[in-house]
Amino acid sequence: HNEMRTRFRSSMLDAKALAQLQSLKSDIKSTTPEPLVMRGTIKGTGRSFGFVIAADATEYFLPPDTMAKVFPGDEVEFTVAETAEGKVIADLVTLVSSPLTEFMGRYVVRGKAQGVEPEVIGHAKWLFVPPKKTADAANGQWVKARVTRHPWETGKAQAEVINVIGSEEEPGTWHAIAIEKHQLPGDFSAEALAAAEALDESLIDAASEGRSDLRDIPFVTIDNASTKDMDDALYAEETDDGWLLRVAIADPAAWFTTDSPLEVEARQRLTTTYLPGRPISMLPERLANDLCSLTPNADRLALVFHIRVATDGCLSKLAITPSVIRSSAKLNYQEVSEWLDGTAPIPAAHWHLETLKQCCKALFDWRKSNALIMQERPDYRVKVDEQLNVTGVVKEERNTANSLVEESMLAVNRIAAAWLSEDSALFMTHAGFRPDREEELKGLLREFANDVADTDGHEPEGFKSILRAARTVENFPLLSVLLKRLERGAWSNTTAPHFGLGFDHYTTVTSPIRKYTDLVLHRLIHAKLAGQPFTLPAGLTDDLNERLGNNRKAANEVENRLRLDWLSQQPEQTWQATVVHINSGGIIAQLDDNGAAGFIDLRGQKKKLSYDPLRMMMKGEDKSFMLNQPLAVTIAKIEGDKLELSLVEESQPDPGVSN
Repeated sequence: HNEMRTRFRSSMLDAKALAQLQSLKSDIKSTTPEPLVMRGTIKGTGRSFGFVIAADATEYFLPPDTMAKVFPGDEVEFTVAETAEGKVIADLVTLVSSPLTEFMGRYVVRGKAQGVEPEVIGHAKWLFVPPKKTADAANGQWVKARVTRHPWETGKAQAEVINVIGSEEEPGTWHAIAIEKHQLPGDFSAEALAAAEALDESLIDAASEGRSDLRDIPFVTIDNASTKDMDDALYAEETDDGWLLRVAIADPAAWFTTDSPLEVEARQRLTTTYLPGRPISMLPERLANDLCSLTPNADRLALVFHIRVATDGCLSKLAITPSVIRSSAKLNYQEVSEWLDGTAPIPAAHWHLETLKQCCKALFDWRKSNALIMQERPDYRVKVDEQLNVTGVVKEERNTANSLVEESMLAVNRIAAAWLSEDSALFMTHAGFRPDREEELKGLLREFANDVADTDGHEPEGFKSILRAARTVENFPLLSVLLKRLERGAWSNTTAPHFGLGFDHYTTVTSPIRKYTDLVLHRLIHAKLAGQPFTLPAGLTDDLNERLGNNRKAANEVENRLRLDWLSQQPEQTWQATVVHINSGGIIAQLDDNGAAGFIDLRGQKKKLSYDPLRMMMKGEDKSFMLNQPLAVTIAKIEGDKLELSLVEESQPDPGVSN
């Protein structure tokens, strides 16, 4: 009886304790704050794990099992958790959006299954493709595919092949991939071609009324020997106080109106895209290479910019005249440089080139003292045959003739921007240093250029002072390090300084055959000269800032693939290279002879190197690496669009370099 009473009391106490414990848990839960839900973007690493980048740029680790549920670029909601080992990780809550819908990739067969490896930065997944959705693709071919099942729910994604591009061995595959990937236009519409073919040179006579007749001025074009779409011609003459620089720019705006199918095509394309051996023109060939091109010994419509240049290089006056001109010759950079450098006599018909050289030297000297001189870099031209097979890579150093044309174009664009500065027009702007790098900027200046450490780098004159001072620093590439901390240029409807060039105003009006911006500005100039209103196309600046980069990316990707194809055919050898970027993992170096850029992994070095992000250096006990440093390298591996390089250790030069 006593034992039963004890058990009863014990059970009553256990029940009471259990109720109290449950109540305590509820109280704790009610007083514990809910985890903070944040929004971020998935960053892939090319391996099984990844990161979520929050709005404040903080990165949170995603372990492989969680990364399997998302794609790079996905926008997600997440909370932050801590593992038993004390590691902070992201815990995904909601998939907000996924931009990966259609993509380019390689079709790969794995045993009895098949799928696509997306060509997406940071993507490590293989997307399964059902047998009936392969479009008869063969193993290893490049395809365009579409995501049909996101991995959020199951961790297993699926895709279908939309169309087959081709194999890597087929010439033209890289071109086709770039065109598809960046949604570049293909053939011109039938309406645009018909509109172009309906035009002929009789329009020049009809349009001559009201235009200045400047056919007696011996303008010349200076371009590559192969150029057909020539849109600028030059002439200069001496005056009592300097020079009169005349720059004739092709005038396609006179050939068709804004409601023409030709305008629709130009608006869609925005620019001519120069893929090696297969340029994608903004205007049909009938216009670009014939009627608008300033071909020699032919009457052509042009806007002529008459610029007074003082002996000190200042631009004092501008007149713009719609004109008819007649170029006297098509000259190429090489021959003009030989004449002006004294290695060959200047032909009597082109005596004025010496005057043009003097004028452009004054323009250059003014820019050197009052604006900024851009770092000179060679151009690399990838050569292909008619089937688009790569045949070589040519390094093209800048020469005297390049400088003539560059100074003339800069002068026209700068003074045209000033002339349009109070209008709603198109201006190329550049805001200088990134605001989020202010502390880094000041730290670098205090160490290497203390005289300008307190200068306001977000004000145009201060920015110029800092970059000029950086150019003079020896034994450390301060200028190159600072240039890595700049904003991107942007198009705007209102004028603002172009910090990178050191100009108060800047635009581009010198390539209307190749650039839609320049074509639109020609229409605006015509309207302003005639005292008529002109409205810019709606949404143009946003479109320019969003889409123009695709054309350059496409050209770069094709050039890179072809360059690596060519490099893989070269005999094993040591290459001279230059450091162009450094990160915590290693170096990106560019081969001096052909422009190929490859990665040098420094993580496996016997003697550990530490990364200095402020100075963009790798530091070690017996060696260091910095920007602009010359290196001797060999090719370690070429895989896809990636080049891996190896250092030739015995021949590494001293890291001390200048700007």
